[in-house]
Amino acid sequence: MNRRNFLKGLGTAGAVAWLMSGRSAAGDVLDGYSNPVSFVDLLSYEQDFQIDPAIAPGSVFSLGVGSGDPRPHGIVLWTRVDPAAMADPASPGAVAFEIAGDPEFRQGSIVIRGRATLDGANDYTVKLPIQHKKLEPLRTYYYRFIYNKCASRTGRFKTLPEAGASLDRVKFAFLSCQDYSNGYYTALSHLAKEDADFVVFLGDYIYETVADPSFQNAQVRPVPPLPSGGSAAAGLADYRHLYRVYKSDPNLQAVHERFTCIQLWDDHEFANDGYRDYHPDNNPDPGAPTPELRQAANQAWVEYGLADVPFDPAADPLASVKIYRSFRFGNLMELVATDERLYRDGPPCGGDTALRYLASRCAEAESADRTMLGTTQRDWFLDTVRNSTATWKIWANEVTAMQMKVGPSYVTLDQWDGYPAERAHLLSSIGLNGVKNFIAITGDIHSFIAGYLKPDFDDASAPVGVELVVGSISSANLVELAQSQVPLPSAPLPVPIPTPPGVGVESLLMASNPHMKFFNSSTHGYCLMDVGQKDVTCTMKAVTTVRQPQAGLYTLKTFLIRKDSVELLAV
Repeated sequence: MNRRNFLKGLGTAGAVAWLMSGRSAAGDVLDGYSNPVSFVDLLSYEQDFQIDPAIAPGSVFSLGVGSGDPRPHGIVLWTRVDPAAMADPASPGAVAFEIAGDPEFRQGSIVIRGRATLDGANDYTVKLPIQHKKLEPLRTYYYRFIYNKCASRTGRFKTLPEAGASLDRVKFAFLSCQDYSNGYYTALSHLAKEDADFVVFLGDYIYETVADPSFQNAQVRPVPPLPSGGSAAAGLADYRHLYRVYKSDPNLQAVHERFTCIQLWDDHEFANDGYRDYHPDNNPDPGAPTPELRQAANQAWVEYGLADVPFDPAADPLASVKIYRSFRFGNLMELVATDERLYRDGPPCGGDTALRYLASRCAEAESADRTMLGTTQRDWFLDTVRNSTATWKIWANEVTAMQMKVGPSYVTLDQWDGYPAERAHLLSSIGLNGVKNFIAITGDIHSFIAGYLKPDFDDASAPVGVELVVGSISSANLVELAQSQVPLPSAPLPVPIPTPPGVGVESLLMASNPHMKFFNSSTHGYCLMDVGQKDVTCTMKAVTTVRQPQAGLYTLKTFLIRKDSVELLAV
């Protein structure tokens, strides 16, 4: 990469960084896993690291801090400096940062120091992909940012082990779907206290709609109006506004401060049931692409997200970002994260709501040519899973892979049920190639589900893996929707599932889908995964309410999966 492209790449990522490790000579260059980072001797910048403890962090770093995409020698660090704290937002200057082995940043514990330029073109976000030999594998570090003598709250991250290292155990949480307007993030207040190495966010970090009368009438805490004045995001300013509102939540900030996040997107970071650059709802012409809006959504996600994913504003919106990637946890686990929105074909059988939900599959849906992943990503995914030498292969999957029917109708063709031929190809390949210990972790449907993955869900063949689906953090679940007389925010379906008298929606879904061993869509929460060499334990945690700022926490269900055995054991 030449100097011009290097600076362009860092500029679009949100910052230009100078790093110091000990007394390194100026001009040294280390190749980062996203962008290379140059570093110089910073002795002349000591004033940038002076701190006045009387200045409240929230007055400057109002959205907290975060870290993402850990590597054996690398990490992404993130923050935003509030322009209200700047003397002149047109000339914001630079923000300093420190990484240390000690949470108190005592003398001798700081391993990396640096400066990052602030720029209103990136909405004053700072996003630093750092790859440095001073960051040691499988070690916990602490970091903070400093601006005009104000220090941010301290964040924490843990690096990955080396690819071939022997690792006995890793613990992580996975979560999704946090509609701000539908409830408080009570689940996140409890998650911030858990014992975990990192978290996986499977999508729907924001919702693109605000007080939409057809979608979000029953609001617990309204989102301030969009800059455009509309009910759905109409451009970059609107998407940025939504991220700022969501990231202002103190419980979400606490989770980001404590845990490194591996972050994906789903549809609501762009548009409900969105695909490629098409916005099927809140669009005067659902059959027309909206490339400018897709590009705005991509840019805001990169600016405010924690993934090591550069954004190229000069590229087509389908090529300006690439979010599918994998993470290797020594010899124990490989996490393979896919993108199930940017390359997928549109809804089959027509795009209107009546043909997407509680619908039968037409001939188009059964086509062997239909794809959710796209050819390039599909080949990458299968090669990564089949060639992985890790004991456990974990698929970070955005929409439910298991078949989900109510009688003869599919609950939603926005899930993998709308792409049955590609699903069968993936799962058949995994089975035929002898891939063992394959687990999908999934979000999107606002329900806790556990079941088996099969190439054909309508026959008696053996499963090739298991799927664990997490309920929402706050977005409306199926039982809430069925019990409500008005549309709820972030409802996964626009109409209630019809149930016979005396039969609950959960019982009906279990009876219609024998490959599912557990289904609960009456609460909210997250899942904890304890991955060991001999088994994996998934604990589904739920909160007593999202309608009040505080809530209790309880264990909803626990499952055990033993090594080399495709069986869900209730614990």
